[in-house]
Amino acid sequence: MATIKPFRAIHPNPFYADQLVFTKPQAESVAGDTRQPEGLPPLKTLLETGARQRPETPEGQALAYRDINETLNHLLESERLWLDQTPAIYVYEVTHPDYQQSGIWALTELNEPIKTHELTFDDSVRRIKNYREHTGLEGSPILLTYAPEPVIDDIIREGQQNFPDVRYESPAGLHKLWKIENPNNLARLVAAFAKIEDVYLADGHHRKRSGELLLPLFNSISALYMSTAELKIRRYNRVVIPEHAVNATWLFNQLLPHFYMQESFNNKPVQPFEERRIGMFFKGNWYHLKAKPNTYSYCTNPNILDVSILQDYILSPLFHITDPGTDKRLKHAGGEKAMSEMEDLFRDNPNAIGFTLCPMTVEQLCNAADNSINLPPKSTWIDPKIPYGLLLYKHE
Repeated sequence: MATIKPFRAIHPNPFYADQLVFTKPQAESVAGDTRQPEGLPPLKTLLETGARQRPETPEGQALAYRDINETLNHLLESERLWLDQTPAIYVYEVTHPDYQQSGIWALTELNEPIKTHELTFDDSVRRIKNYREHTGLEGSPILLTYAPEPVIDDIIREGQQNFPDVRYESPAGLHKLWKIENPNNLARLVAAFAKIEDVYLADGHHRKRSGELLLPLFNSISALYMSTAELKIRRYNRVVIPEHAVNATWLFNQLLPHFYMQESFNNKPVQPFEERRIGMFFKGNWYHLKAKPNTYSYCTNPNILDVSILQDYILSPLFHITDPGTDKRLKHAGGEKAMSEMEDLFRDNPNAIGFTLCPMTVEQLCNAADNSINLPPKSTWIDPKIPYGLLLYKHE
């Protein structure tokens, strides 16, 4: 079951939203509308950057957390940010150029069973835990998915009939939010989620784990629920930027025991659409890699996914990349601009080596969680990417 409840959300004053909302989770920042006064930095900079300063010392962290809390209070007092007076659950909708997604944004109980599919690393969890413990802030929700439920679908459609309470447009899409405050509608929604049998974590493994370590201090977490019918998993490619140029003979000798290799016809970029196939860009040429049966048949679980094959046979043994989530030599390029972003990296880094994978399906993600398969960090690019600061939650 899923236990959800309403919360008092913090959201930007619409006059400042273009500056404060962070629209691209993997970009640096949003410049905002320069016609606005004061040129405010985005909320992600205002409320997180100080806690990321290195080297990390107890004194420095204490000062950073104090500054973050003071900044939040100033933004609220100056009405750059608004705190809702009434707890609510939200209907969320994002419209992309080619499709639309809808879901429910609420607090969810951390002591309820949520199935996961991705590894976490202790140091990343520790940093997020410390941030939550000292600020109580959540700038964006974890993303959860579940089998479609007709009652929830009906409530979402009912909410979308009204004028949105929050509307924010960015280059990445149009975001809308509708409050559900009516006690009867809230009760219907809570009861419908209580009947859900399986809940899967699509995105936010480190945030979820850090929250669990703070139980019972904080027993809930901001969460966006989106059914498996709404969820989208996009292509998610990798580029290794080695410290030194890699010798071609050495690389091919390392790959051939585990992969069949073939040059791409006319050097066409390779974007696989079948499992067990990987595209590789090396020294100006594209190659097809097809995993040999011995590469995955040894595994006790025959459902091993391509991201694990890439990690176990290429990234870890050949480049010593054990944490793909934080290793600075590994860059990720996802979504519709994945190939163009890779080409930019190849142009700027002549020694770069690129790898492309077949996008994972939602069914594969759920199967991995059902079978307790832990995939490497940053294994998937999942839409939606919720802008930081669209709704914030501060634990009381």
